[in-house]
Formats: sequence, C-alpha cells, structure tokens
Amino acid sequence: MGKKVAITGVTSYFALTLLPKLQADPEVDEIIGIGRRPWTGGFDKLTYYREDIRSKKLFDLFKGVDTVYHLAFIVGEIHDKGKTLDININGSKNVFQACAANKVKKVIYTSSMTAYGSHSDNILGFKEDAELKRNEDNYYNSSKIDVENFVTDFFRDYPEITLTVLRAGLLVGPKINNMFSDLWSMKISALPAGRTSHNQMISEEDLGEAMYLPFVKNLPGIYNVAADDAVPTRWCFKATGAFVIPLPIFLLKLVAKIAFKLHLFPASDGWVSLSEYTIFCNTEKFKKAADWQPKHSSKEAFMQFVASRKRDAKDTPKQALLTFLYTTPWLTKLSLQGLNALFYVIEKTPIIRDIIPITNPHKNNMTYLPTNKNIVDKTLKVVEVNESLGETINEILPQKVLDDMIDTYSYHMVMDTCICRTGYQCKNFTNEIGCMFMGETAKKLPPGLGRRVTREQAHDHVKRAVSVGLIPMTGKVNVDNLGFLTPDTRELFSVCFCCHCCCMMGYYKHSPEHQKKLFKPVEGLHVRVNQNCIGCGKCIETCIFDNIIIENGAALHLDHCVGCGRCQTTCPNLAVDISVNNPNYVEDVKNRLTSFIKVS
Repeated sequence: MGKKVAITGVTSYFALTLLPKLQADPEVDEIIGIGRRPWTGGFDKLTYYREDIRSKKLFDLFKGVDTVYHLAFIVGEIHDKGKTLDININGSKNVFQACAANKVKKVIYTSSMTAYGSHSDNILGFKEDAELKRNEDNYYNSSKIDVENFVTDFFRDYPEITLTVLRAGLLVGPKINNMFSDLWSMKISALPAGRTSHNQMISEEDLGEAMYLPFVKNLPGIYNVAADDAVPTRWCFKATGAFVIPLPIFLLKLVAKIAFKLHLFPASDGWVSLSEYTIFCNTEKFKKAADWQPKHSSKEAFMQFVASRKRDAKDTPKQALLTFLYTTPWLTKLSLQGLNALFYVIEKTPIIRDIIPITNPHKNNMTYLPTNKNIVDKTLKVVEVNESLGETINEILPQKVLDDMIDTYSYHMVMDTCICRTGYQCKNFTNEIGCMFMGETAKKLPPGLGRRVTREQAHDHVKRAVSVGLIPMTGKVNVDNLGFLTPDTRELFSVCFCCHCCCMMGYYKHSPEHQKKLFKPVEGLHVRVNQNCIGCGKCIETCIFDNIIIENGAALHLDHCVGCGRCQTTCPNLAVDISVNNPNYVEDVKNRLTSFIKVS
C-alpha cells in the first residue's frame, strides 16, 4: 500500500512546484489537497477539499496520512490584519495539532528567510542557529517567527514525528503570480534612496526539489534553502522595464501606506521595512544533509520570470486598452453588466435580433461539449464476429470533437485568465483557466491577455479545465469579435470554459426561442430525467439558460436545452441520464461548426 500525503495551501505557488514530483512518485497513492481558493486543476492523485486551515475538519482529513506539508500562509497582504494573524498563526497551530492527533510520520513546514529580519546590522550568511529578529511593522516576518517558535516547541513532545522546517528564499520563476509579480510588473516603482539591498532567490525547480527531498529522506531540523547568489532589488525592477524613483525611506513608507489603504498598491509600509536591508543566508547545512545543489542562480531564476512575461508582440494602443479593461476586475464587471443589458434589449426586440451580428443566427453557432464521464453511447457496436454489443459507458464522449478541432487548427491562443470569472470575482472556480481561440483572427487578439500555445499545450489546457468541472462551449461566437474589436472574417474559433455562476453565455437566455437558433446540442445527444428525481431543484440552480422547471414534483427540461450536462453532474440523486445515439456525432458537429468558420 502506497503513501498518503496531505498539503495545506495546495493552490499556492509553492505547492505547484512540489505537486508534479508527488504525482510522479510511484510510492504516493493519494494526495489530500486543502485550500481556500478554487482548485486550479490537474494531478489525478489529488483530492481537493476547500477548507480553512483553522477548521477542525483537518483532524478527519489527516486520518491515515503519512506526511503533511504545511504550505498555507497569507503572503499577499490583505487589509484585515486580525484575520491575517488568525489564519497564519492559529491556523498553523491547528494544522500541527491535527498532525499530532493523527500520528503522522512527517511534517514539512515551509518558513521563510525573512524570519531573520531586515535590519541595519544584518550579517551576510545567516546560519540556521542565528537569532530570528522581528520587523514589528511587518506581519509576514512576525508571523513566520511566531509559527516557527510554536512548531519547534510543540513537536518536542512528539519525537516520533519527523519535523522539517525549510526557510526558503524568495521564490521566483515563470509561473509566479502573486504580490511580488504584481510589484515587478509595475511600470513605475519606488525604492528607498541610498539603500542597496539584494534578494536571495530560489527557482521553481530548485524549491520543488528541496521540498520533495524531506519526503524521500529523513531530514529532521531547520534548513535554509536558496540559490548561492543574490541580485540587487534595483536591478530586478530595471530588468522588468520599470522606471525606478528613489524616495527617502520615511516618504516611501508613507506613500506605500496610503496607496495600500486606497487599494492602489499591493503592499503596505511593512514590506518597505522588510526590503530595506539584505537578508542573505548560508545553505550549506541543507546541501550536505540532503545532497542538494541549486540548479539556478537568483539571476537565472528572475530572468525566467522576466522571459515568461514577454509576448510574441507588444499590444497596439487599441489592444493595450482592451488588456487594461479585461484585467481590471471592476471595469471588467462593468463591461459584462453593460453587455448583459445590451443582450436583454436585443433579445427582446425580434425585429433586430436576427440582424445584429452578436445575435444573428447566420453569424453564430455554438455547441456545449458535456464532459460527464457517464454519458451512455447508444450507437450500435459491432465486433469481429458480428455480435452486437449493448450500451457502453465512454470516457467523455463529446470532448473528442474539441480534441479533433485542436489538431485541425495551426494557431492556438490561450488567455491567461477568464474575463467573466475575473469580472465577477468567481467564488466557485479559478479564474486562471481562460478561453482558448484558434484560427487567423486569434493572431490579432491582445498579446497582453494571453499567449500562443502548441497543440499539446492546448490539449493540456482542456484537460485542466475539465478536471475542475468547467464545460467547454465551442463554435462561432460573434460577441468575441465585438469584445476584441476585430472584424468578423469567419476565422475565429472560440472555446469558452464555462462555469454556472459567471459565464456571459447566460445572457442569451432572454429569448428562449431565439436561443435555439444560436445554440445547437451535440448531434444525437439526449438528456432525460429518470425516476430518481425528487424535484429538489439543484439542477435549476446550475442551468444558466433557465431551461429547467419543476413540474409535478420532478425536473423537466424545456425544448431549448443546450445539452451542457451541468444538471447531471449537479444532481445528488443520479436522476439525469445523458446519451448519444449517433455514430457520426464527431464529424457532424465538426462539419456544422466549420460551415460557420474557416479552418486554418
């Protein structure tokens, strides 16, 4: 029997460096992932639980767990300092107490080199036995010290549990998406005048390996882990193209404090204090104990981040405006609400809805590809001896359509985030899985919103979206031409990964009869409610088109059902059956969609 691993903060940047190694380890059977944000997908060994680390449910979740990684910690600053400290300190205590109660074998906690503090008398080359010194105005440094003091004292009473504490350098690389990437991405920045602080970093690859080693080896104790060099803070900002303004330290703290309170800046004055002086550590202890060497210098790791931010081309002024609009949540929400109002007016006005491009049935044709794994294939199966086979359960039948379309097109563009989930601040699904576009027009979309990907990466993007419960909606969507201010030349194939709570496709519900002209279910797909239905209404809550009603105590699908499959995945009583009775459904759907869109 293999090992069971639990990870708190599994949606964090730290966790994403570790998960591929645990996923690939044949000795790991199961990963229990715990986080507060929507799951970002991938890793089939992982079962995700959306829980607060202060919850007593952790005592149940850790049952049978061999190793616990405690990675959950508020890094990006929030305005509620009381909540921050409660999560960071009391949440951590709860995690460690749950570990002890379940007699886990190993606890691996990621601390930070910032625990040494940023002070004028800092030495170069802190060793693990050096004093941890507070920056009183910085919650992160203080919290790390408090948690370290607690965890090292707490586990003295549990000598049978191996405790490893990793004081990590500043993690940076191509996948970074946090407060620091926001800071480095600013076009104008300010630094303390007269200061020459340096940053000792660690690459994604090196941290992932450093966190994995205590799992496969016995490494009790506290260790510094980082690259062997450090880079000047000023150089980091210049490498990203930022214009740096030197300010006196008191003025910089004042500006940061005011800007943070006004939600104009991602960090307050406490982070100015923590960046004022260099924190540089000696990592020889971990190198020797774990037989570990960093593969990347701080400079190399940072340049990986810089390279990841570069696009094939720069935004034109028009594209830059769109990028700003669709990456600023309140502006995005305002735009989406305006679009919904526009759709309402158009859909309620029959004389114009067949003429306006965004609702014209001759310019739009969309199909949902349900991702349910228990869709029944009712087509006749024939084996070599000509024996007919009965109904069979297939693995995500309609998704084959999308896989084929990806292989057909030569240009694929994936958006960095979902516009709808960004605008509405989605609470149920991650906004980090954006739409995908294919075709010649996709080349004209704002580079600041996404990136070109290979066919393999496009397939992986679909798998990731499906793994978190998003449903692909594909086809000719004229509103995308409007939204990106590109002419409709019938060369944009859109793939939206829809959720039930935010997706703008629901705007088409204002006219059910007209909706039937725009959305076509997969050819041969049928949705039926069976005798298990008790009329609970769960399916109604997830139907963005209002296509389900309760009649005579049971759910009833109206004739404009789009066949998305949400009702089946939501139903707690297995009362919805979905079947496909068309052996040529893949070609039929592809032929219909490509009659509206040119393939290139």
